[in-house]
Amino acid sequence: MHKPEPNPKELDEQLRAQLQIDTTGLITTDDFGYEALRDALAQRIDVMIRENRQLLYATLYRIDVAEKDVRMAMGEKESALLLAELILKKLQEKLYWRNLYRNK
Repeated sequence: MHKPEPNPKELDEQLRAQLQIDTTGLITTDDFGYEALRDALAQRIDVMIRENRQLLYATLYRIDVAEKDVRMAMGEKESALLLAELILKKLQEKLYWRNLYRNK
């Protein structure tokens, strides 16, 4: 089974709709890519790590990011970037399955 490349616009829509994470103002071009979205999300996560970890953990739980992956990421220097990758990976998975079953 081959999963399509991440679609940054769909992932951004999911962040805005499902998670109430607003990337407005963090992404400065209309033609942004996956890396820009990941970096914008990492900036948001970095603030959450410093100011509201409970909200961050609740968000990660709601997205269904594995607890062992969260623990591993939090122990690293670039924890916000790693958590952003985990979130986007999980959202991409959900979009893949949703689109697969929508087309059947």
